[in-house]
Amino acid sequence: MRWLKFNTVGVGGAVVQLCALWMLQHFTSISYIFAIVLAVEIAILHNFVWHEAWTWRGKPVADRWRRLVRFHVANGFVSMVSNVVLTYLFKEIAGLPLVAANFAAIVTAALLNFWVAQAWVFRGLVLFALCSQLVDGAVITTTLQPQAVASWDKYIAAFEHAPLRPPLTVKGDKPTLIDLNVNGEVPDGFIHHWIGAEMIPNSTVGAVEHVLEDYDHYSQIYAPDLKLSNAKKIGPRNYDVRLITERIEPIGLHFAFDMHSRVEFRRAEADALIQSRSYLIRESDSGHAPYTDLMPEGNDHGILWRLNSYWRLRQAGTAVYAECQAISLSRRPLFGTVGQVKNRAKDSLGFTLRQTRRVASSQ
Repeated sequence: MRWLKFNTVGVGGAVVQLCALWMLQHFTSISYIFAIVLAVEIAILHNFVWHEAWTWRGKPVADRWRRLVRFHVANGFVSMVSNVVLTYLFKEIAGLPLVAANFAAIVTAALLNFWVAQAWVFRGLVLFALCSQLVDGAVITTTLQPQAVASWDKYIAAFEHAPLRPPLTVKGDKPTLIDLNVNGEVPDGFIHHWIGAEMIPNSTVGAVEHVLEDYDHYSQIYAPDLKLSNAKKIGPRNYDVRLITERIEPIGLHFAFDMHSRVEFRRAEADALIQSRSYLIRESDSGHAPYTDLMPEGNDHGILWRLNSYWRLRQAGTAVYAECQAISLSRRPLFGTVGQVKNRAKDSLGFTLRQTRRVASSQ
């Protein structure tokens, strides 16, 4: 829908630009290069007004001037350069009349303008992210489809009914991390499944459980990604947990979520098991906490639709074997970004294990 709105505005802007260029060519004596620049500026202002009022309606008024500046830096720069350069090429090399050459330049640049506007001006991402990441297809709004949910439910049911895996071999101080679902594609989605394990020295299972159950201090334990946590007890060792997260990538990308899960602590022979199953995840459109712009569940950028975690703790002498499996559902990564997407899931699990070890071993 947003793509349709964007192109509708773009068509209107193209008409405005071509009309302005025709008038400047016929009623002024300025050079055609300067006429192109003025016509493009008129079209930029036209498009920005319509994008504010329609395509990306509802953005904070207080940030409008900042968006206008970004719109000029992003779309304006792209439009100016592409229109001048491409129009020159179409006119001087291909021999097209000025207005026809400018029309050809507009068509050539239209797709690039959409990606820049969606990725930076109205999404709050840095322009570099568009070129270097296309992370998770984060710049594209998508919808969680029933077939993806069905695949998720089937995968989780098979996992939870399977026997426990043998403990992983852990060497050194770094967690052992393994991808258990290398080809994670499902219809209209992607299931990530990582397992990680570490040895926590000079600790007990009870001490590690205490860390994982200390929701009041999660924002300190798992900072800076975790901004807020609270839990409501719904059973002897069962909780309804809310986590508010915000992750900032090195290049400036923001991802923020309001996640609700039900967590169960229990014992199974020599193991302590902690199972967390999400039941509501909503993404912030801007990627910044605190959230005033949560998108509808399943109608967002598709970065995180489901997230379950399964901890297993076992005493091993004076140390604790701590294992965590993280299973999540997202949109299918764009071509060429699978490795980056997988690394984000891997890094997140590794960070959680390291922070848990750090706090548990210090108690």
